Amino acid sequence: MTIWQAQGVVTAAADRFVGVGAGWGVRSLGRLGLGITANVGDADGSLGARVEAVTVFHFNPFRRRGVGGYGAGGVAVVATDSGSREFLVLLMGLEARPGRRYGWFVEAGVGGGVRVSAGIRLRRFPPRR
Repeated sequence: MTIWQAQGVVTAAADRFVGVGAGWGVRSLGRLGLGITANVGDADGSLGARVEAVTVFHFNPFRRRGVGGYGAGGVAVVATDSGSREFLVLLMGLEARPGRRYGWFVEAGVGGGVRVSAGIRLRRFPPRR
């Protein structure tokens, strides 16, 4: 399965980032997935970019109604004109209808401070045989 998403992300700590971006991912027909997101926005008062790569474990990936949960971990890089910083990312998330073509999501965790993200996911399932 292929996943596309649009999102907003905020981190709050010594290093603040507020931005919007897009992401792409793949998910096995089971519970595991990989994702990458790229965001652009305000990093402590200057233009910055935040790129994240995570491995995702879905608790109920086939749910066609309601909300399913997931956990993820990976790395983030925040780049500004004054340099770049790397962070470990750990998060928990909820997504609407993970077994359907689209749904919203919300995430909370840590990675360069307290991290919150929300957006919309579009999923492309392989053809049925």
